[in-house]
Amino acid sequence: MDFTDKINATNQKNSFMLHNGIRLTEMREDYAKVEAHLTRENRNLYGAVHGGMFLTMGDCAAGGAARTNGMRYVTVSNSFEFFRNTKSQHLIAEGRIKNRGRTICVAEVEISDGEGRLLCGGTFTLFCTGSLDEIPED
Repeated sequence: MDFTDKINATNQKNSFMLHNGIRLTEMREDYAKVEAHLTRENRNLYGAVHGGMFLTMGDCAAGGAARTNGMRYVTVSNSFEFFRNTKSQHLIAEGRIKNRGRTICVAEVEISDGEGRLLCGGTFTLFCTGSLDEIPED
């Protein structure tokens, strides 16, 4: 499976990402980018982006970057920092692999708005659970 196939499969089959309006838009070795066009449902009581949306996007970008080696991963921990919020309608999360072992993978994530302002970021530790070929069809 090449990266285009992985992007298409994620965008068609990941119901959690679909539910939250997040799309995988770029993938290459040890890197993934996810994007979201925000709606009212992604915002908190004050009209700012909900912190859970930021963290969800970060997790999706980290997982995408981890999967570029053809294996499945689950997040076991993360450390996340919020710098500022935005009224922007567009978010971009980029995940880059910092270290990859046999079973543990560490990814760094940065999230920016549509104007390129850094909003938040963090470190995600993921555990390898097997080959992507072992994912059930339904």
